[in-house]
Amino acid sequence: MKKQFLFFILCLFTFTALASDENKKEVDALVNEAKDFQASVNLIQQLDCAMKALDLATKYEYDEGKARAQFWIADALLYIGLFKESFKAIESLQATKFYQNDAQMQGEIHGMKGKCYMYLGLTHQAIQEFQLQLAAAKKLEDEKQKKLSVYAYGNLSTIFNRTDKLDSLMKYNQLQLETLKGLNEKENALLFIGVYDDMGSFYTKKLDFPKAAYYLKESLKLVEKYKVPVYYNTMTYLGNLEQEKENYKEGLVFFEKSLANKKAVGNREAIRNSYRFLADYYAYYKLGDAKAQEYEFAFSRLNDSLEKENRQVMDMVLARILNSKDKEAAKKVSQSSRISMIVLVLFILSSVFFTWRVRQNRKIIVQKEEALQETEVINRELVEQIGDNKFNNLIDLAKSNNPEFLTLFTELYPQFIQELKTYDPNLRSTELEFCAMAFLNFSTKNISEYTYVTVRAVQVRKNRLRKKFDIPSDADFNTWMRELGEKSVR
Repeated sequence: MKKQFLFFILCLFTFTALASDENKKEVDALVNEAKDFQASVNLIQQLDCAMKALDLATKYEYDEGKARAQFWIADALLYIGLFKESFKAIESLQATKFYQNDAQMQGEIHGMKGKCYMYLGLTHQAIQEFQLQLAAAKKLEDEKQKKLSVYAYGNLSTIFNRTDKLDSLMKYNQLQLETLKGLNEKENALLFIGVYDDMGSFYTKKLDFPKAAYYLKESLKLVEKYKVPVYYNTMTYLGNLEQEKENYKEGLVFFEKSLANKKAVGNREAIRNSYRFLADYYAYYKLGDAKAQEYEFAFSRLNDSLEKENRQVMDMVLARILNSKDKEAAKKVSQSSRISMIVLVLFILSSVFFTWRVRQNRKIIVQKEEALQETEVINRELVEQIGDNKFNNLIDLAKSNNPEFLTLFTELYPQFIQELKTYDPNLRSTELEFCAMAFLNFSTKNISEYTYVTVRAVQVRKNRLRKKFDIPSDADFNTWMRELGEKSVR
């Protein structure tokens, strides 16, 4: 009898263990699906799989499953810009025992938090998280340590590239190269390509074209050697190199190849960015109005589709939040009370939204009125300086995109032109015309209409001139030009 009882206990234990393993496999399968959907930038499916995995992992009390599911939830939320919700998912993940004992996961989370801070413009906090990612890598061994270190150095390179700190950027690019030496090239081909691309981009920025070409060609060698399917970044950087060399048509060939590869791998977010870029590129360098319009239309169509998908993701997040609140309320109140609570929450959210929208509209109206008043004051001052007829003639020439505009402007404001040329004696006439329009306080939309280019092309031109004149990012472009004009008069 005793033996039969022991046999029964053993069978029960074995059955429970097998059932537990099957439950874990079910969760792991969903987590792996979420990872696959992330690679193809399918956010809806990624979030759906990750949420299902989290529900099952919670039900089965599978700690590692909960951590990994929360990771992909946080990743999807980060991608669409829901940083607050992403941080909440990360906090839940960090509460798991798996996270607390796994240095690899700790390093990946520090990297994710660093990206959140970087996109929010919190540079100091981002650098701290990337340094913590590097510290977590040191807890690992062999290849895992090297790979996580390369990712951390890459993140630090990105943040210093965004802040134009080229010495620090070079330092971490070099550290990436040194760390790669101990890794198997074939198994880590994408990692090697990413580092070579970073080096090529860096030397392009430094205008060291031979070194930039060397590293980007090294990337291409690996793509061809190992038949790497994803190489659009390399093509983009090659295009940037040719653009900086003013080989605009040669650059266009690489940008088109980059777009083709994005289509092949199905990265729709990257495809949308290429459409936007190519529309502006064709228009700005006058390489074909028909192609510019074709890409503009393609961008609009895909952008609408992706925005719709992002709204669906947000709806999923909101639905999940409301669902969680329902479950908590079920312990305390009846079904009717829960429905009333949901209605109340939705009413409050709607009220807050409409209140915010009304305030935003009022704020926009006030800003437009202030801008209009400022323009009128500036115009009155300019009329007083040079006379009504000449000023009106100058404005008419600008609006009609007449080549005589710059001639008359130079005659009326020679000191301003000379002040501009102290920054760069070789300024092109098109750049001088653009600065003159900003001096006259024309808006981006006005300049777009008068010069027959897209608003995006005007913004690109402003950004280039900001770099050339070292205009702070928080300074208004037109105001800076006006102040330069006043300085020249003094």
